[in-house]
Amino acid sequence: MAKLIYAMMILLFVLATPGTAKPSCETVSKRLAPCLSYIQGRYHSIKPSGRCCRGLIDISNMMKKRGDYSAVCKCIKNRLLHTNYDPKRFQIGSQQCKTGYTLPPVGHTTTC
Repeated sequence: MAKLIYAMMILLFVLATPGTAKPSCETVSKRLAPCLSYIQGRYHSIKPSGRCCRGLIDISNMMKKRGDYSAVCKCIKNRLLHTNYDPKRFQIGSQQCKTGYTLPPVGHTTTC
């Protein structure tokens, strides 16, 4: 009985440990989608929408990890490859949304 309880505790510990996988581009794209009109300068307000802020906060949290910065940056660049936008809006938007980690201006020429 004690072995069974011990085995279950180990299993729960393993399942509760957060994964170390890098964020997928699909996840980054989903978080970025509500911000497209804002970063393109077509949004009717100077501040990002609530949905955009939630997305920027999630992206900011993904970029905090050193290894994930490059992966997230490349996903943003690939997602916006054929889009005209202002890279500074990532930085401005993250400051307005108080993301905790100011996003860099990720543009077409940014080195990730």
